[in-house]
Amino acid sequence: MVVAFVAALLGAIYIIGPADTDLDAKKDEFFPLDSGLKNGTALFTIYGVQTDLPATEITDEAGKILTLGDLKGQNLLINFWATWCVPCREEMPELDALQAARGNEDFKVIAISVDRGGLETSRAFLDEIGVQHLDLYYDEKGTLARKMKTIGYPTTILITKAGKQFGILTGPAHWNSAKAHALIDRLIANKSE
Repeated sequence: MVVAFVAALLGAIYIIGPADTDLDAKKDEFFPLDSGLKNGTALFTIYGVQTDLPATEITDEAGKILTLGDLKGQNLLINFWATWCVPCREEMPELDALQAARGNEDFKVIAISVDRGGLETSRAFLDEIGVQHLDLYYDEKGTLARKMKTIGYPTTILITKAGKQFGILTGPAHWNSAKAHALIDRLIANKSE
């Protein structure tokens, strides 16, 4: 009886198929970046399983309401920030420099303010520090930020051209550095749908 049960179980496994032996390919990976804090290292999490974007609305500077899905077709670096966040303020020139260096039809840096002062306060701050290359968006109630699993600011999320979340970093980083450029190259080279 036991032999018959084991034989039936093995037969079922054979019919269903072997267990997924490629589970390691689905695990998150940690990519080291130069941190914006005291020359430390920040670990950017590259998702083993990329997920779709939430359909939550944000506002651009012209007042147009859109979702990140409307920006599909470009690789994106999305940065959630606020004027009251000191590391955000320190990181912003790096993001501006990255957009100036790497921004093109294939890659774009997008700053999404969660500042309660609105777009005007955020734009005034960016103008004050000389940011010239970033498109500014507004997440009025932080809804998109929460749905994208931010747990603090700044939070940076890379989005593939296909509109999937590629990975996330909570905290500041030197975005216009060789390591960050290597991460952007990896995002651009990503072909998963």
